[in-house]
Amino acid sequence: MKPTIATGLRSEIYVPITPPAVWTPLAKPLSACVVALCTAGGVHLKSQKPFVLSGDPTFREIPRTTPSSELMVSHGGFDNSDVNRDINAMFPIDRLRELEAEGFIGKVAPMLIGFMGGGGDVDRFRDEGGPAIAKILKDEGVDVAVFTGGCGTCHRSAVIVQRAVEAAGMSTILIAALPPIARQQGAPRITAPHVPIGSNAGEPRNVEMQTAILKDTLRALEEMTQFGQMKVLPYEYRHDV
Repeated sequence: MKPTIATGLRSEIYVPITPPAVWTPLAKPLSACVVALCTAGGVHLKSQKPFVLSGDPTFREIPRTTPSSELMVSHGGFDNSDVNRDINAMFPIDRLRELEAEGFIGKVAPMLIGFMGGGGDVDRFRDEGGPAIAKILKDEGVDVAVFTGGCGTCHRSAVIVQRAVEAAGMSTILIAALPPIARQQGAPRITAPHVPIGSNAGEPRNVEMQTAILKDTLRALEEMTQFGQMKVLPYEYRHDV
């Protein structure tokens, strides 16, 4: 019996296509690297204009010397309670400065980046925001950029910007609370602790956990040798306060 073949039919099921590889190998030891933080979790200075919660393709520059107490989140796509308690749960600026003081990394980049990835305009992140952020970091001599994202669309937006930074010649890695989304969107490198969205970098006020996640993420970036690699980290969110 011959099979019946129909031409011109299209599947009703959406099949996503992972974007092509973009990859910049790490050329220096971490102890000599300038490291930036970038988040799609809506982090900005309290003195800066809040993000538009329904969707906002703009970004905010955050000086490396900014006290964590002067940062806040404008984001309607995830529970903000953890980051309101401790901004380092999403944007581990204090932990990164401590790693600089320890000599684990070379320097914290002069300018860090926050944007609001929820409900984001994909075209504007790809064509405008991503390249603009990449240029800022490149001009600052950044070697490594560590990303975080909040909600599902935040992870998508984070990866779009991550890929632009990687394409500009910097090594990047995303700490993902939703690693399947990050992987499908074409993240060059991913670490995945067992955390809820909004606490990618660890439980609020849990300095030990946040430090371990950030250190292991940077070590993973140093070890990864090809596009799309992911490492599950052995840290589990148990915050009950």
